[in-house]
Amino acid sequence: MKTKNKNIILPIVAVLVVVAAVLAIVIPKLTDDSTDNTETQETVQNDSVTVLSSGDIEINESEITEAATFYDYDADGTTIELFAVKASDGSIRLALNTCQVCMGSPYAYFLQSGDSFICQNCKNSFDTDDVGIEQGGCNPVPITEDNYTESDGIITVSSDFLEEYKEEFSSWKNF
Repeated sequence: MKTKNKNIILPIVAVLVVVAAVLAIVIPKLTDDSTDNTETQETVQNDSVTVLSSGDIEINESEITEAATFYDYDADGTTIELFAVKASDGSIRLALNTCQVCMGSPYAYFLQSGDSFICQNCKNSFDTDDVGIEQGGCNPVPITEDNYTESDGIITVSSDFLEEYKEEFSSWKNF
């Protein structure tokens, strides 16, 4: 009788070890909000945007580097995220953090990976030097000089422009 119990216990232990190993690999991937955290460590989140009485927001140019800085704007309870990054030529580039093609998807946002931004919905890669310039296609919504002003090292982004995109951000990062 003891031999039968030993023959049954060994396969059960083996199955439990395999199940534990699979769970150790799968559970962290299921709870991870991003696809590659190692590539995005250089980005900076800055929730302390100065909001003027007009609703426009101010960004200090001295905060902007080659590592993107992300700013949240509250549009009546809907978070609209924009980012600023310094291009290889030293110019400041601004964009809304949503993909022009994937807009509306909860995963239609970009993470920086080196000199590129990657859409978390379609995985398209977009070069930093094209931020704020490229219109249409799978890239961040540009914030052009028509939508902001610059004076004495302060960039002021129009709230009217930001509010136009409120609907596109209604399901953004809601997963």
